[in-house]
Amino acid sequence: MTDPIKNELGQIIPLHYHFQMLSDKSRMHAFKEAIADCVNPLDQVVDLGCGTGIMSFLAAKQGAYVSSVEMNPDMALYAEGLIKENGVSDRVKIHIADAMEWKPSKKVDVVICEMLHSALLREKQVEVITRFREQYSEHYSNMPLFIPSATLLAVEAVWQSFDFEGYYAPVPLFQDPYKAVDNLKSYSDPMVYKVIHYEEATLAPVVGDLSFVVKNNGTINALRFITKNVLSMNTDTGKTTDWHNQYLVLPLKEEVHVMVGEKVTIKFAYELGDSIESLMESMIVAVKED
Repeated sequence: MTDPIKNELGQIIPLHYHFQMLSDKSRMHAFKEAIADCVNPLDQVVDLGCGTGIMSFLAAKQGAYVSSVEMNPDMALYAEGLIKENGVSDRVKIHIADAMEWKPSKKVDVVICEMLHSALLREKQVEVITRFREQYSEHYSNMPLFIPSATLLAVEAVWQSFDFEGYYAPVPLFQDPYKAVDNLKSYSDPMVYKVIHYEEATLAPVVGDLSFVVKNNGTINALRFITKNVLSMNTDTGKTTDWHNQYLVLPLKEEVHVMVGEKVTIKFAYELGDSIESLMESMIVAVKED
């Protein structure tokens, strides 16, 4: 039986949702490039939460041997079939196990983990990688490369239209970061509130305590959260391969009217992997009194 809590927090992703991830060209091109940069022939690679097995396939095509970990038995069997159909079953072994607890039997060169959600909510990206590092370091001195290597979290104050055919509904919205967005006005530049390096990341609470000076009159009714993942870095050129999760727009409980020159504060707090609702409940935006 599927654990309802893990399902709620995004650890179990139904098969029909994987089509959206597989058909996301920005996502797939970025991970393909990052894996080509980081994975060498004969490398030992671990794919934590392998889903359909696409990342394992890309690593195997680089000549690596891949241990693919998937806790959903149905998904693991499906991935096993796809891996065989795509001709890399000699290089990929599927393990039906919780990525939080699975331990490799040999040294690892690269770890791939794509449990990424906007603002690092819902899914267990940091917790899984932290747990892997802790268990791995008990037996091996080398620490593998991680894909992604880092995530930058940023936020901006915005006005967002919540009008749907004349029906006002301030609900969380997801936006494609690679397309222009209509019916949105930004009142601040994106402000970074957390940088996570996966080679040393911990489960410390995320706290936003930011301020900015208003440059135009208007109304702030939402915060837009930006999640930029640095998948890899070319050590020769310094060029990074990046991928953005969807922007997450969260409505405020109350609108804040602002004027040019006023200082606005933004505060919020949440745990990595928390629900979207927990972040929304913590958000406070206010004009700073003189």
